[in-house]
Amino acid sequence: MERCRTWLWSAIWILLLGGVCLSPAQAEDPEIKMRRVGVHFSAGRLSTSFTFRDAFTQSIREKLKSGLPTKVVAQINLELMGKRKPISLWVRSATIVYDLWEEAFFITMEDNRGRRQARLTTAKGVIDTVGMLENQPIAYMGSRPPGTFRLRVLVEVNPVSKEMVANIRRWLAKPPAGSSGVEQQTNFFGSFVGIFVDRRIGQADKRIVFVSQWFEIGGP
Repeated sequence: MERCRTWLWSAIWILLLGGVCLSPAQAEDPEIKMRRVGVHFSAGRLSTSFTFRDAFTQSIREKLKSGLPTKVVAQINLELMGKRKPISLWVRSATIVYDLWEEAFFITMEDNRGRRQARLTTAKGVIDTVGMLENQPIAYMGSRPPGTFRLRVLVEVNPVSKEMVANIRRWLAKPPAGSSGVEQQTNFFGSFVGIFVDRRIGQADKRIVFVSQWFEIGGP
């Protein structure tokens, strides 16, 4: 059941992003820079640590106290050297709302582990909480053979239009038939990515794309 929920959230957030999985042409874009990230591998689980505080531009920081929600969506694709398509996906969405009466920020973060909420009193605390991953599990490698991998990261601030929200609600109201099993969820996930790749509705206030260094997992 938990794995089904993981696939379901992954599919939902791909729809939220409007199909932002990068195409092969984008994947080879020389303007996409490399950033070194922390990579941790233990008990078959791959985790990472890095920051993306630069997603919070000065104009976005100034809007944080407007009372309107700010949404930050981070997507991490795991790539295997020699393969053109990502082999796994992790997505986290964070919604930030400033309460003018309580003079505090309320954050709701959602990923495959579920929903978590926090109350913070400073913009710096918000940026540190939302704009940083610390030993964050992003993929379960299982029995995958040794290989050379890297992460491709996409962060967007306020990427979702009203039209996209409406599409999400329609999709949730009518989930695909026969999607109760883990294998069925996996197959649906693959077809879902294929349908929405390179399609976008609306533009983000800020968009950051980068790749990590290549790293080895497994082997002698």
